[in-house]
Amino acid sequence: MTHPVISFKPSYNSVIRGCPGLPDTLPRIECELRIRSSDGKPFRIDKIEVCLKTVETLNSGLSFGSKSKFEKIQTHYRKNIMISEKLILGIDIPLTIALPDDVKETNFNPRFGKTITLFECNVHYTLPSSSNFSDGTNIRSFMQPVNVERYTYLATKRLYPPITKQAYSADKKFIVNYTIHNPCITSDDLLHVTIDIKPNLSGTISTNQRGLFSKKVKLKNLSYDIKEILEVQDSHMIDSREHILHSTIQNVGQVLDNTGIKLKSDIRICTKNEYFRQFESCMQEPSFLYKLPERETKYYKGKERTGFLVEETKTKLISNKSDSLIPFQYHTAITTFGKLFSIDYVLYMRFKISNGKDFELKHRIDISPWPLVQIKYIEQIIDEERETARYAKQFYENFGGIKRNKISGDLEYPSLPPVIYFYDEENLKKLNIFFDRSHKTPRRIPIIE
Repeated sequence: MTHPVISFKPSYNSVIRGCPGLPDTLPRIECELRIRSSDGKPFRIDKIEVCLKTVETLNSGLSFGSKSKFEKIQTHYRKNIMISEKLILGIDIPLTIALPDDVKETNFNPRFGKTITLFECNVHYTLPSSSNFSDGTNIRSFMQPVNVERYTYLATKRLYPPITKQAYSADKKFIVNYTIHNPCITSDDLLHVTIDIKPNLSGTISTNQRGLFSKKVKLKNLSYDIKEILEVQDSHMIDSREHILHSTIQNVGQVLDNTGIKLKSDIRICTKNEYFRQFESCMQEPSFLYKLPERETKYYKGKERTGFLVEETKTKLISNKSDSLIPFQYHTAITTFGKLFSIDYVLYMRFKISNGKDFELKHRIDISPWPLVQIKYIEQIIDEERETARYAKQFYENFGGIKRNKISGDLEYPSLPPVIYFYDEENLKKLNIFFDRSHKTPRRIPIIE
């Protein structure tokens, strides 16, 4: 049965041009929607429906006090394309779809939920009236995941310089000066923290409180907790859940005198999928990069010859065991904000005091999906996309220019002319469709392209 075959061809190496999250790079999808006849016979397209949407889904295991919606769909683009009533063999439609500034990145968080962006296309078509074809309208559907990566969080000192703050314990007895040297970390990184704690001997405490320091006050230990905080938007109300991502204790056991105690900590954070992390680490092992096969000695006409043994390389296939369409590299815990839910990260510093009252401080941190070794290349890509965006504006001016929707505020790109392949000899040759007419019913000649 004749039916349209739908495919999705990027206009460049990636279907996404620009850098999502950076408006001056004109983040957009540039692609060509290709529709072809399945068997070289003509059909008629009544309508083509195109849609780009982001789907946020919370894990079903989560429970909330109110009746939360566990899925939210945000439609970024929807268009109906009408085609002439002539019989065609196929059509190529160039599409440029703007990505909004707040588009959410593709991500799978195993504890809380996932986000994915989908390109969908429905083709309404009819077949020529014949004893071999049905006359009714048929629908052929197509769906393609689009992996969105945001460029707003880059773990560089230029964007995220060290943060130094001063804080007091709840009873004002202690003063803490702490520095977070890298407030934005990657998904496999060390969080560097420096802490200086001392008694508060200023005039803000009473005489009775000063008397407490006549005892030997000790800092027993300092514990660090990295908490992952889920915030769910439900009918303008925020419901939240917490998960301890990492916890560590630094034993101190020192007396807190007037000079205070200075501490340094390097907290290991890894939020990547374990399988993908193993894959990355194996690719960088010296045995994988540099090891040569064992040598084999053979004798030919009495002379010794040494060559390399050809060994069979054993591999292990790691399949994506999740039911989602999200690749393994996006299975990680990162800072993310969306219409349904957001995930944030907070560092909790708990001070255990002997002969005193325990207290805690907290500070927000960000987790970026971009590895440190890639950041300099990413910054180069951002500069290149800014330059490309300037040329893109000039190009689209020839077709009416880029406009901004007054309601949504999103950019709208002008439509570019499609290429239609009508049912004639010229287009049959162009598409490499050939028939053997020696038979009573012409048969298509198969060609491997």
